[in-house]
Amino acid sequence: MPASPSETLRIGELFDMGAARHPGSHMTLDHTLRMFPESGTRITFRRLADHVAETSARLTAAGVRAGRHVVLFASNTFDLVLTACALARAGAIPVLLSPRLDGDVVAQLLAKLDEPPLLLTDADTLGGALDGIDLSKTVARVLLIHGEADDHPRLETFAGAPRRAPVRTAPDAPALVTHTSGTTGLPKLVVQSARSLWWHLKPQLRTATIMRAHETRGICVSLVHARMWPLLHIVISRGQHTVVLTDPDPRKVADIFSETRPGLVEAHPNCFILWEKLADDPRGPLAGVRYFINTFDAIHPRTMRILLGASRRRMPVYIQGYGQSETGPICLRPYTRALARTADGRCLGRTFNGITEVRIGEPLIDAPGPERIGPILVRTQGHSLGIIGGAEQFAGRFAGGWWRMGDLGYRSKWGCVHLLDREIDHIDGVTSSLRVEDTLMERLPQLTEIVLVGDGAGRPVPVVATHDDAPLDTRAWQRAVTDLPTMAAPLHCAWNAIPMTSTWKVRRQALSAMVTAGTLPLLGATTTA
Repeated sequence: MPASPSETLRIGELFDMGAARHPGSHMTLDHTLRMFPESGTRITFRRLADHVAETSARLTAAGVRAGRHVVLFASNTFDLVLTACALARAGAIPVLLSPRLDGDVVAQLLAKLDEPPLLLTDADTLGGALDGIDLSKTVARVLLIHGEADDHPRLETFAGAPRRAPVRTAPDAPALVTHTSGTTGLPKLVVQSARSLWWHLKPQLRTATIMRAHETRGICVSLVHARMWPLLHIVISRGQHTVVLTDPDPRKVADIFSETRPGLVEAHPNCFILWEKLADDPRGPLAGVRYFINTFDAIHPRTMRILLGASRRRMPVYIQGYGQSETGPICLRPYTRALARTADGRCLGRTFNGITEVRIGEPLIDAPGPERIGPILVRTQGHSLGIIGGAEQFAGRFAGGWWRMGDLGYRSKWGCVHLLDREIDHIDGVTSSLRVEDTLMERLPQLTEIVLVGDGAGRPVPVVATHDDAPLDTRAWQRAVTDLPTMAAPLHCAWNAIPMTSTWKVRRQALSAMVTAGTLPLLGATTTA
């Protein structure tokens, strides 16, 4: 059955919709656009639509054609979003790579495409992440969206090219390529269509109806993440003032939120952990927040409780979501202040009726307790079209119409999904590493992160980071672990020494390898106070 226009999400037309419905609504950026610096940091939907149309015309004049992959790997500014929309408007298939990726990872992902693509980048990236990377065999040509480098052509030289109407591809044709976080290795290039993106959006529309459109929304989400596009559709269609943050530094965020006073804030879980200290800011940057929303991952209950406590709204809510790039949202769980006091951080709530289903696969033989713990399997109408260079992998994880999430968990008697571990990260003798981490974060307020990984022999080793790199209180640690599974002595490091993905998820396999090899840079001092 053909998809109706209302059952597709076309990213190339998002800002056109905004200009038509809410031309005077605006976005506030924490930076200036590289391609259009004259627009400042407070930009109306009408002007953003004009920037997309102009960029699309330039791209077409530069040789971009419908149906072709175009890779976008450039500096972390909102220019990425505008350029991706412009590519889609021209009918091309944007392949979006996070600015946080290493150059060698980018080279490996480029090699997975069927033929060398056009690479859109900027001078800073060529001289940074791509410095020393041989692109001659994996890229057809390079086009700079900002700056000058070598003899590469610059997009701005095509300014004023004739504008054309948006190119509309078939609803189920490839329309966008994003990548997974890469927590377990090389990120996967996930293909979306206009229809699959719509099904990513649909469950989020259900929750959006209870959130007031007139309230400012603050977002600190990877600009190239699959979540960005349904999120943009929601704020643009409602004319919602949106504050876009690219830098999660708590000091900068506190300044911006103290001025803009958001009523909704969405970020990745580890950003929220960094923002715990905003609760103590006398300006109350989180005082007006009614809804906190985290993207596609579980969060420590302590962080939930601190953020909810920082709000001065009568009944703030923390919404914890679960999903993947390949599936879109699967389930969510709202927490109030009262619920957060006794929250099981592993509970991710219920599925969306008529859109998503969850069942638990073959249970683990060694799982203690009454729960039927096994791999989490998902069926959703929002599944992606496939994985570039990973057709067999995709088919293997999508057997029988059920997608294997790669996570271990169980369903409660109330039907809630509980996430315990990634399958690949499961440590023998530890029912849930994530639950142990939640417990220690509760008991040790000085921690900003704890990650339990296996060493070369599979023994659990805790890696910890503390506020301001303060010495770890070893006596408090000993008291905290008394009733927990036996583990090695904690390894104390700086928070930014822990390897993370482009969405600030911990790369546990990489961290485990560093622990085993002894290459994790440690902070030496401890205290027994």
